Amino acid sequence: MKNKILLLIFILIFVLAAGCNKQAADNDDNNISFKVGIAVINNHPALLEIEKGIIDELKAQNINIIIDSQNANNDTNIINAIASKFAADKKDLSIGIATPAAVALANSITDRPVLFATVNDPIGAGLVDSLDKGKNNVTGLSDALPIKEHLKIYHSIYPFKKLGFIYNGAEKNSITMLKITQKVCDEMGIELLPITIYNPAEVNMAAQSLVSRVDAFYVVTDNTLVAGITALITAAANNKKPVFSEDYTSAVNGGILYAIGFDYYKAGRKTGKMAVEILKGKKPDEIPVTFMEYPEESLMILDMDRAKALNIDIPQELITKNTKIIENNEIKQ
Repeated sequence: MKNKILLLIFILIFVLAAGCNKQAADNDDNNISFKVGIAVINNHPALLEIEKGIIDELKAQNINIIIDSQNANNDTNIINAIASKFAADKKDLSIGIATPAAVALANSITDRPVLFATVNDPIGAGLVDSLDKGKNNVTGLSDALPIKEHLKIYHSIYPFKKLGFIYNGAEKNSITMLKITQKVCDEMGIELLPITIYNPAEVNMAAQSLVSRVDAFYVVTDNTLVAGITALITAAANNKKPVFSEDYTSAVNGGILYAIGFDYYKAGRKTGKMAVEILKGKKPDEIPVTFMEYPEESLMILDMDRAKALNIDIPQELITKNTKIIENNEIKQ
């Protein structure tokens, strides 16, 4: 009798344990943790806004996600090391913010999804072959600039004949923008004077070399140039030359006459939505390259202090609900 009781107790314990294990398994199925890696090329405010937007969008979804965000501080060796780490960790999704980060991830990771954020020319960077769909395990969001439209606006403010253009000659994204800018300038009868840099410390020398030979400077979304933008702003101000920029965040501290840039937080949220699609099972090669839309997703900033110092009148029609004004060294709506 005693043995039967012990047997019944053993069976009961076994059944309860099996039931607990099944419940735990069911809970695990409903709470799968996805590992997401985010690689950022440097600490520029625009890129950090993208990162924040991505993270906020991922957290807003009903998905259990472990986020590993890494910043390369503008170092090629570090970004390659980050890409190798994400590959070794077998992240469920790796996201590269800006061209160098995206290319490093795509080169290191071929068996799991890679998503790029704000790559100006994803075809030129070799990330995709077509804008209609991703390539193998890679797709993403492009912030290709409407350079022609913007240059016409800048030219309407200040009719420059010679335009200075500083860019990183090792960044495919910047080389593409140079080619487009050159074509537009040729059409508009403007002489473009480009000069190459390879690190932010070289911006000052490039600006000093150009400042006496140009009427104005044009800043595109070149990560290296923007990292050293203060040197360009100082050289231009000392020589009473306006600076026009495609990078909104580089203008918020003043010194740039007029900037039109995409809202990079929105770019991050948009990229985050693509990330969710992939984590829910959609393959990157089924997702076309997504774009930021001008002017709906753009922000503008006018520095009236610079306009006054340069004796430039700003057309009233340029001031819209998306335009912020710098006046007396303060940003106003």
